[in-house]
Amino acid sequence: MSERPGERGDIYNIPRADGDHSIAANAIRNVIIRWVMHPSARWLPLLLACAALVIAGTQWPDGPAHQYVLWGTLAGLSLISAAARVLNRKPRDARVVGVLSLVSVLTTVGGWLAFQNVLTHGEVDVTGRVRMEGTQPLDDVAHRTLTLRLDASALAEQRNALRLTLGITDHDPAGPTCLPDTRATLFLLASGAAAQVTDVPPGGTAEFTLGEGAGTVRIGVRLHTARGCRMDVHVTGAVLHDG
Repeated sequence: MSERPGERGDIYNIPRADGDHSIAANAIRNVIIRWVMHPSARWLPLLLACAALVIAGTQWPDGPAHQYVLWGTLAGLSLISAAARVLNRKPRDARVVGVLSLVSVLTTVGGWLAFQNVLTHGEVDVTGRVRMEGTQPLDDVAHRTLTLRLDASALAEQRNALRLTLGITDHDPAGPTCLPDTRATLFLLASGAAAQVTDVPPGGTAEFTLGEGAGTVRIGVRLHTARGCRMDVHVTGAVLHDG
């Protein structure tokens, strides 16, 4: 009767995939440790973080400060961790150095992506670029209107919405105020989008949806106030954004 393989306690060398993977993982780990612990490598995260800051400074867009909070937080973390890595000249534990380097690189990349998102979709302040056409003061008798215009140069940063804040003041500040009885009707005249009409009180804000690739934006302003009142209208805020 023939014996089956292994009945006499024979041992066979069977390749194990997990053993090969373990060897490869250890080899990669040793390479990373050698690179992280090398004296010249401690400067690389700091150089990367500084380079990202310099490039961001050359491309800095307009807009409110709150939209840069995420970018600023990540940029600060990248600089702090990179500086800590540089100052740790004689590390005793490679894991600490590795964590500092990894945190610095990841926050630098994350901050760069956050900054690019602001460049592409962030708010753009165009208040100073709004041109006002028409004569003032306005009243509710002559039925005169003003036209607010944004030309192509102000729309260079393409966004799909406009947030407009309108200030209305008494033409004669020494007389009785007419502000409680005053409002303005704003209507979109041209932007490649559908007609839009909205009423705002003094200091109120209106939102307009703009057409795709609008080359110019024109908004009409019609004042409603009490009889005998004359008012001045001015733009206190105009912000392009992605709605």
